[in-house]
Parts: sequence; C-alpha cells; structure tokens
Amino acid sequence: RVGHLDVDGRRVTRADVGVPRPGQRFAFVMDTGLCDGVYALAEHADLLVIESTFLESEAALAAEVGHLTAAQAARVATESGVRRLVLTHFSQRYPDPRRFHDEARAHFDGELIIAEDLTTVQVPPRRVASAG
Repeated sequence: RVGHLDVDGRRVTRADVGVPRPGQRFAFVMDTGLCDGVYALAEHADLLVIESTFLESEAALAAEVGHLTAAQAARVATESGVRRLVLTHFSQRYPDPRRFHDEARAHFDGELIIAEDLTTVQVPPRRVASAG
C-alpha cells in the first residue's frame, strides 16, 4: 500500500487529495457472560446488538449460565461509548420486554432499542468530522 503517486515528476500524497473518512462500527454480542471480549467488541461501536437475557434480579443465574443482564449490557454500552444500543435474546420468563428497557435506561442514556422479531435497525450515519 503506497502513500503516494508520482505524476509528471511531482509526488502526490494521500493528504494532497483526500481526508480521513472514518467508517461505521457494528458489534454483535451473543451468548456470553461479561468478559474483556465483550468490551473489546463494543468499543466505540456506532451500533451494538447485545443479548440481555436476564434482568439484574437474576444476575447470579446469568453469570452461572453465561448470559448478560440488561443492566450489564447497558453499562458495557455506556463504558464503551456506544451510540445506538439494541437489546435482544430475552428469557421467556419475562412477559414484559419494557422491563429490559427500564433497567437498561438506568445505565445508558443513548438511543436504546428493544428488539422484537423482524425488527430492522439501521447503523447510525457516519459522524461528521468537526472543523478545527
């Protein structure tokens, strides 16, 4: 990968003809307990789709069977700088998915979506670099 091109005796660099344009970042975390890998995947994600199988009241069970709570997922999102958080993979022991929303909202103030079957979620648009 060359950082320049020689044209008619003149060297043209990438900086001469373009500007850095960061891409979008998407992370998908499923069927895992809390670990360093969860944070590594979520770091600065524009969109994080993450399991929240249990509520915090069953945190011990979640840890035992290798799943996350809504609160844990939300804290990961906050600590990792996630822009849009999608919670999914809920235990059927909870008939009201709003409980996952409420628990997560206590820990994450960004855009929060509770996934349902066939939910479509867009990756947020690229962040526009500020001048200066």
